[in-house]
Amino acid sequence: MNHVPPNVTNVAMDDAHVEAQIGYVHGDVTIYSLSSGDPRHKYETGLRYLEGDNPRQAERLIEEAAMAGHRSAEVAYHWVLAILSDRSFDHLGQEEFRRLHTAITMAHEFPRDAWRDALDVVIELVNCLDEETNGPSDSETLTKALERYTALPQERQDEIHRHLDMVLNGWIQDKISELQAQYVQRMRFANNREQRVWKFFEPVPMPPRKAVPPPPAIAPADRGRIIAGCVLGGFSLFIITAVLLFSAPAHAVVACTLASLWVLITVTMALPRRRLRHPASQGWWNERFAQAVSDSVDHWFRVAGPQDPAGAARWAADSERLRAQLKEDLVLRYGADLSRVGPIRWLIRWHAHTTAERFFTGRIRLPVDETSVPLPVRASKYLLYVAILLGLAGSVEAGAGMLVFWGLLAVGALVSGSELLDYAAARQRYQREAAEAEQRYAEELQEYERWRQVLADRPSDIEMATWLAYDKLTFKSWALREYGLSNRDVLAHLILTEAAPNSRRARVPYGPPRYSAYTVLLFLLTEGGVRQVTATLDFATGRFYNQRRDTFRYDMIASARVEEVGVRFEAGNRRVVAREEMGPYDHQALILRRAFRLSLVNNQDVNVLVDGFEEGAYDRMPEDHAFLEELAMNSSGVSGALRILESVCAEGREWLALERARRRRRLQDFRESRHVPGAIGFLRRSMLTAGPGEKPAPDTAG
Repeated sequence: MNHVPPNVTNVAMDDAHVEAQIGYVHGDVTIYSLSSGDPRHKYETGLRYLEGDNPRQAERLIEEAAMAGHRSAEVAYHWVLAILSDRSFDHLGQEEFRRLHTAITMAHEFPRDAWRDALDVVIELVNCLDEETNGPSDSETLTKALERYTALPQERQDEIHRHLDMVLNGWIQDKISELQAQYVQRMRFANNREQRVWKFFEPVPMPPRKAVPPPPAIAPADRGRIIAGCVLGGFSLFIITAVLLFSAPAHAVVACTLASLWVLITVTMALPRRRLRHPASQGWWNERFAQAVSDSVDHWFRVAGPQDPAGAARWAADSERLRAQLKEDLVLRYGADLSRVGPIRWLIRWHAHTTAERFFTGRIRLPVDETSVPLPVRASKYLLYVAILLGLAGSVEAGAGMLVFWGLLAVGALVSGSELLDYAAARQRYQREAAEAEQRYAEELQEYERWRQVLADRPSDIEMATWLAYDKLTFKSWALREYGLSNRDVLAHLILTEAAPNSRRARVPYGPPRYSAYTVLLFLLTEGGVRQVTATLDFATGRFYNQRRDTFRYDMIASARVEEVGVRFEAGNRRVVAREEMGPYDHQALILRRAFRLSLVNNQDVNVLVDGFEEGAYDRMPEDHAFLEELAMNSSGVSGALRILESVCAEGREWLALERARRRRRLQDFRESRHVPGAIGFLRRSMLTAGPGEKPAPDTAG
């Protein structure tokens, strides 16, 4: 079993708050994409949208596949589910009934099989609405429909239960919910949900890169001068040393000893600290990425170190050079290609924990501090001065002509000495860094493979959608129990979801955003008014908390609309600012979002934010912005809620009676659409039965 690694949580970390608002796009790029116009491929993509709880996209694609020739009872069954899913029956329109008629007619083109049986059960359950509206709730028709439902395979029962939840109500829905209750609870946590959900929000890790620096080289323009200086200085030093050994051996031995000590100290201590005058080009990188790397490195080093204040302060000071070195290395390796730190966060986290473990066990060598000069290095220059003075004193004894060679030695040192030291320092650094880079790359590659294996069972988008669907069913059942209600007491219900503050976000290409925590709003429309229940859902554990309840009359609703608002995040809290409340400079400080706003006459507002798609939300491929906005509206429940609550707002106290009348008309329309070819009878009557906000279709019957 793969457990959550240390400090990986379901909320945005300090180094990831902004990225959590944007999220990551990852996963199978083909799950929701259409690579061809093949009808079968369209149907399969539509089916995945349906399984991913995106019925509007599923409805469109399955219809296109059926009209293009991919026809079967299975296609008809899933088409009908897509049409009915996430819609209340009272708000099915002319187009929906026409499509239902077409799908049912298509199913009867084929011999009876399990798919036709399942479709017949769906139609029979919808007919039960008529029975419950006009007859007793324990009628023989309802009982037979329930028996046929329970005779279906569990998979079909589950699909019908989830997708018809807003269509059905009353006794039949109570019975189905009761039958499926244990299955829902079992499937809520199926497939190791709690140990896998966090993986959905982890970015796809970028493989490590080998950062072997180029070997040092002397510029061609300087080679002649440096060679001449070396030849001149070397020849002069050879003559001086030889003469001194004969004329003043004592001076020569001491001078050579002191010079050797200077060379030893220079090579071992001075060269590693020598600042190169012509460092290698570091290339170009994104400044925002460099800042993100810096913040992330600092964050994970804090997490990896001691947590007590004194220990944390010491660790911050001790690790300063280690962090600076790591930041520079990561920016040089990845800065030209990345704009966000997420793909290498696994690498930063591993370096932080590995460095801390090695540091506190004494198995790490701190990088050389180029700004500090140790005492031996400072003293070594005096050794060189003494050696030179001894050499000059011995040379005077040998004759004044030796001063010429000392002059030539000085010229050679001036011409090439500094460049030689730079080259020696660069060569030494290259050998050290090349060896370290090879070792580091091997360790990073090993950790990369380990991390890939940890993320190998990342949940699919369909699994995430299915878990959320079961959570919604559970939340609705809990709310009904809390209010002492049953489905027979509820004329309609609406469930809306939005990202909880500080939650993490991710999605697959062409898919809706998923969150590590949700704010869930449930509206129960009953005889006594609207019951609202709000809670926060920890998606990994499936736990609801911070439940809040409210009740208001239908005539308390002043307006229901979708509009652009500004959002400000302060200390983990969210504040929504209406457009009319924004100041002249607020657009720069606020994050703009579309929001569903339910305003009450007492000046209270209920806001549900619809996800935005800023820069960075299209990580892997170009996607249609309007399509993503529509997807977010549908998956959040806003599209369906808007239509119902607009009716409530317009009709006020009369909404209950008018809604029941609409339901009776819709049920009659449904019956006629099944039996009248082309649903002509329904279309002929639509001018008289159109509900609020609907445009009646033209009468095309001749």
